[in-house]
Amino acid sequence: MAIEVRDDERRLPLVAAAVWVVLLIPTAAGVYQQHYPLGWAVLGYLSLVAFLGAFYHVFSRARAHRRRGEEVPCRLRRGGFIALALLASLVVGFAGETGVVMWFALSQISLVLMPRREAWASIGSICVAVLVVPQSLGLDWQINVWFLVAILGSSWATDAIFRLRDTNGRLLRAQEQIASMAVEQERLRFARDLHDVVGHSLTAATVKAQLARRMVGADDDRARGELREVEELLREALKDVRGTVAGYRDVTLTSELVRAATVLEAAGIAAELPGAVDHVPAGRRELFGWVLREAVTNVVRHSHARHVRVTVTAGGIEVWNDGAGGGPPGEPSSSGLVGLRERVEAAGGTLQAGPDGAGGWTTAAMMVP
Repeated sequence: MAIEVRDDERRLPLVAAAVWVVLLIPTAAGVYQQHYPLGWAVLGYLSLVAFLGAFYHVFSRARAHRRRGEEVPCRLRRGGFIALALLASLVVGFAGETGVVMWFALSQISLVLMPRREAWASIGSICVAVLVVPQSLGLDWQINVWFLVAILGSSWATDAIFRLRDTNGRLLRAQEQIASMAVEQERLRFARDLHDVVGHSLTAATVKAQLARRMVGADDDRARGELREVEELLREALKDVRGTVAGYRDVTLTSELVRAATVLEAAGIAAELPGAVDHVPAGRRELFGWVLREAVTNVVRHSHARHVRVTVTAGGIEVWNDGAGGGPPGEPSSSGLVGLRERVEAAGGTLQAGPDGAGGWTTAAMMVP
C-alpha cells in the first residue's frame, strides 16, 4: 500500500539541519576565538560543515525508514552514529567549551536512529563523554555539568514526543483498519440482504412460471393468473431491491407467512403454518421473518418435500420438511445460511440447519433467554 508523505514530513530533515546551523553558530565562533593558524581554522570549520552534512544525511535516511514503519538498518544506525560521534569529537577539539553543544546533537540523533533502549544506552555514553572529554582537553568541566542536565532533560522530552508520535501513528493505522473493516462488513451485509430478498422472490417467481407453463393448454385461465402473480412477484422483487439499496428492509413474520403459503402452494407442497404470531415479541418478528424466508426458499429450491411444517414460539422458529434436504446438496453451510446464521447470532440467538435423522430437514432459530 502506498504511503502518502506530507510536505511537513519531507521538510523535517531540512528544518532540523537549519535549526542546528543556528545552534552551532556559537561553536563556529568558538573555533574563531581559539586563534588557530589559517590551515587549522579551515580544518575546524570543515569539520563543523562535515558534521552538519552528515547529520542531515543520517537524519533524512533514518526518518525515511521510520515513516515507512521500518526499523533503521543496523549499518546506518551504528555507522551513522559512529561517524557523527567522531566528527563531533573533532569539532569539540577545535571549538573548546563552545563545542559541547555537539553532545546535545548526538543525544537527539540517537533517539532518531536507534530503538529506545539502545538510544538511551548511547545517551548514557554521551553523558560520560560530557564529563570526561572536557577534563582531557583541559576545559572547565563545571560548565558541562549543567549541559549534562540539559542533555538529559531534552532527551527525555524528545523521547516523549517520539513515543507520542508513534502512538498517534498506531491509532491512525488502527482507525484506517477499523474503517476498512466497517466497509467490508457493510458490503457483506448488503450482499446478504440482497441474497435473502432477491433469492426468495425469484424462487417464488420461478415456481409460478413453471406452474403456468404446465397449465398452458390445459387451464389457460389459471396459467394467465399464475403469470399475473409472477409479474407481481417480480415487481415486489424490484421494490425489495430498491429498499435494500436504500437501507430499508421491510420484512415481517406475518408477511413472510403469507408469502410462504403462496409459494408452497404453487410448488405443490402442503404447508402447515401457524394461524397467529401475536405471541412473538415485536423485536423478534423481523428476524423470524428472515429465517422463514430463507428456509422456505431452500425447501422449494433444493428439496423434494411434500409437506412443510412451521412452528413459531416466543423464543424461536422451526421450519421442518419431509424432503431430502432444505439446503444446497452437499453444502450445509450455503451463503444464504451463513448470512442467516450471522444475522441470528448478532441478535443473540443460535441457528441450526440440517437433517433431522428421519429423512427430513429442519431449520431452527432459537433465541437465548
